[in-house]
Amino acid sequence: MDDGASFGRENELNLPHTQEDISMHILTGLILLMTFQTGFASDTPEATLEQYFGVLTGQDFSGISQLMDTESMMNLKTIMDDAIGYQANHGVYRLQRRIFGRKVSMSDVSAATADFYLESLAGEILEAARAQHLVVDDRVILGHIDETEDLVHIVARLNMHQDDTRGSDVLVYTLIREEDGWKLKFPATIKQMLTVIETSARRIH
Repeated sequence: MDDGASFGRENELNLPHTQEDISMHILTGLILLMTFQTGFASDTPEATLEQYFGVLTGQDFSGISQLMDTESMMNLKTIMDDAIGYQANHGVYRLQRRIFGRKVSMSDVSAATADFYLESLAGEILEAARAQHLVVDDRVILGHIDETEDLVHIVARLNMHQDDTRGSDVLVYTLIREEDGWKLKFPATIKQMLTVIETSARRIH
């Protein structure tokens, strides 16, 4: 089972950024128009997911990484470091400027944490959603599947509108139990973003 179905209308986005950014926004622009409260993994998977959903106001991304599982965060750090390093080795700094706002040294890249990367990407997602006037109105938990004692899948329906257009989508989230509580594995939309970053970083011309 996939751990996060992407929104069905993602291909409608067309923001005026670089080709790399446009590709990313096509995949991510219809993610929830929400912000992420400072969060901590919870004793139940549903509680962690509710923290991920967060509230629809405020702009504090500082706690989102604490809701994500360790493996996902480690993979994020590896992918971002490798993509930035690959471009830098070829004299290209697009991804550095996108993430850091400027050209930086590779020691700065090495020092960047997975938390920093995730908060940066979360900011891009929110910006894309705002640009498209996408608002999530409510969500409904449809089901809970226990694959093992430490791995569950939660099915949720999101009802949303974009200007006068209304729609809904069903997503599947996967959560894993770690020592400090239930953590969310990266939903498919975030994983797709990383795939785009990883592949487009190697298009250096």
